[in-house]
Amino acid sequence: MTPVIRSLYFKIFLCFCVVSILVRTFIVITAAIESRSVDPVWLTGALDSYARTAVNSYVRDGRAGLAQNLDEIEKSARIRATLLDPKSYDILERGVPAEAEDVLDEAQSLGRSRFRIGVRWRGVSVISTDSGNYFFVAEIVPPPGAVLRTRLLRWTALLLGGLLCLILARHITKPIRGLQDVAGRIANGDLSVRALPSISPRNDELADLARDFDRMADRIAGLLRKQQEMLGDISHELRSPLTRLGVSLELLRRGETDGVERMQADLNSLNRLIHQILTLTRLQACGEQKTETVLNLRTIVEGVAEDADFEGRQQGKSVVVGHADDCWTKGDPALLRSCIENVVRNAVRHTNSKTGVLIVLNETDYGNLKWACLVVADHGTGVPDHALPRLFEPFYRVPGSYEGKSDSSGLGLSIAQRVAALYGGNITARNRAQGGLEMLIRLPACDGAT
Repeated sequence: MTPVIRSLYFKIFLCFCVVSILVRTFIVITAAIESRSVDPVWLTGALDSYARTAVNSYVRDGRAGLAQNLDEIEKSARIRATLLDPKSYDILERGVPAEAEDVLDEAQSLGRSRFRIGVRWRGVSVISTDSGNYFFVAEIVPPPGAVLRTRLLRWTALLLGGLLCLILARHITKPIRGLQDVAGRIANGDLSVRALPSISPRNDELADLARDFDRMADRIAGLLRKQQEMLGDISHELRSPLTRLGVSLELLRRGETDGVERMQADLNSLNRLIHQILTLTRLQACGEQKTETVLNLRTIVEGVAEDADFEGRQQGKSVVVGHADDCWTKGDPALLRSCIENVVRNAVRHTNSKTGVLIVLNETDYGNLKWACLVVADHGTGVPDHALPRLFEPFYRVPGSYEGKSDSSGLGLSIAQRVAALYGGNITARNRAQGGLEMLIRLPACDGAT
């Protein structure tokens, strides 16, 4: 089905045209029925003949003769007429039909006979005499029942047009009511209901609206599901340190001080987790309030690498910047540092002992735009391919051996991904052929002088 035919606008327009044509057709048919017994050639000759007879009757017998003549014409030929003298005076004062006045004006201005064909035929015959032009104004009187038939035909046209409009209105309002019902059920908490099955089969704008509505419902259901999962994950993450704090507190009450250091570690863990949750929440609601400052990513990368290398030495790990260009971008320095730091620390956490993390920063052209590309590669075991798309989900833990190497809350990569997206970039992950995981952070580059 072509886009024009499936268009609801086209259907409404087509229905309007059909109704208009239908009404005009019935009007023409009505006119044809009412005038089918009157031939135009006959009408022209007949009116001229009646007009001459009327003028002769008036000239010979005066007003009485003219009245008798016009009455006979009306009875025999259903022609109602009146005669105007050369001074345009209505001799019998019968009056000119309102619908014939424009025809009379034309005849008087042109000086010759004029006719108007319609449901009622009207004509003006001009009879020239020595004293001037007489105007014979005539109107064909409809036969008995003609008015009723005309009204019936017009009402039929209106009813058929109304029926078409009713069908069109039902065609439009039925799916809208379906959408309204689905919206009400979703508002009442039923997120499983969808709109498209209730209005199919259709292939127009309302069907497109239903598809968009269903995508919105899917999105809402997904967000609520993720929110519930996140609340469950947060509860799980908080439960373990809180349980250990309770045990340590009980030991302190007994006079044992061995749990003090453990309490401090758990408090630090809770503080870090709460800080990450607040950061993630702010990033989700940041929108138009984001801060943009022109900065050099190389400075941030080198600072993060230096700190991570210092911390990794205790575990026999290193962080090396293999190459770093001056790459300028726009963003919040603290958020971008947090983004890069989370990715680098994740790599340090999972790279094998006595190995290093390699960092490369360069500026590349992609899609007619310049991008600052930061590659962070570790020498760990990598992750299963099916888990790669989920690495940036909050609290996601890779099943298996990769999970045992993590002592984090699972929010670092999620925060990094949201920071990159906030400033028009993205983060992707892939397994390296030689082993380990490689993270690519891509951010829009800009002129350093901006």
